[in-house]
Amino acid sequence: MPNFSTIAAGFASLLGGYLIAVFVVHQAWGDATQPQIATSFNAFALLFVMALAIERIVQPFAPALGPDSATPAAALQAAQAAGNQAQANTERAALSKARNRTAIVTWGLATGLACLLAAGTNITLLHAITDRQGTQVAYWLDLLVTGLVVGAGTKPINDLWTRLQNKPADPA
Repeated sequence: MPNFSTIAAGFASLLGGYLIAVFVVHQAWGDATQPQIATSFNAFALLFVMALAIERIVQPFAPALGPDSATPAAALQAAQAAGNQAQANTERAALSKARNRTAIVTWGLATGLACLLAAGTNITLLHAITDRQGTQVAYWLDLLVTGLVVGAGTKPINDLWTRLQNKPADPA
């Protein structure tokens, strides 16, 4: 279980980005007309692009956003090589804890950045998929939903990117 400071850092990043998006970015560009999504373009493709951009921004800083996971990873490899199952289990737990704490902070940062990007581009998810003639969702709620969806989408994209980078070369 992550400690309170890790959770607080994650939510502080989220809240900071969201508040800046609502009260600074949206105020500066709030009157700008919302871009129209082309009929051949899916709103979810736009969210994917936003999530991918944010993932690429956050990824280089991820090691600095949480506890060091390299030390427990090396200790786990050493314990496995030595055949010490008890030590390997201890190191596996330490590695998992370090990665989970980092994931919480990076999620908060990614979600805060998603709010900033959505406010800056004036593109929000619920506005993009709802009927323009009907009742619209409040902007603050739409921005929060967009930030949460895009911020959460950075984790699967990061996992996919990591797997593609670590894939062994085709011997063909």
